[in-house]
Amino acid sequence: MPRINLITPPDKLHNNCYSILLIYPSEPLKDDFQRIISEWDSDLNVYIYQLQETEHNFDWLLSVCKMSDVVIFDIDNSDTEVRKLASYIVANSNTYWLTNEAQPVYTMLSVNRIYNLSFLNQGDQVE
Repeated sequence: MPRINLITPPDKLHNNCYSILLIYPSEPLKDDFQRIISEWDSDLNVYIYQLQETEHNFDWLLSVCKMSDVVIFDIDNSDTEVRKLASYIVANSNTYWLTNEAQPVYTMLSVNRIYNLSFLNQGDQVE
């Protein structure tokens, strides 16, 4: 049975497990993610950045963005302070991002726009 480590700020795990960071995931996105990883057979670190308070931990967020294998960024669901970092986060090659904007400016920074999480198993949903 694989082990899934759920990690939130300020904690970090320094192990050899595949790591995924979810930034402000919506409830449907969380449900889809849970369904997909339930089929995996290896250990996994799942970092979640979804602070309900006004004091952010941007140092943690940015360092986990760099150390994660995959970052999934729900831009529309993020608060205004995190959106200020969106350009930087999206520009990372390991970041896959979602938005409902018709003409997002982020397409100039990254082609990793996604509409669902099926790319985690198939790799075919990146725009």
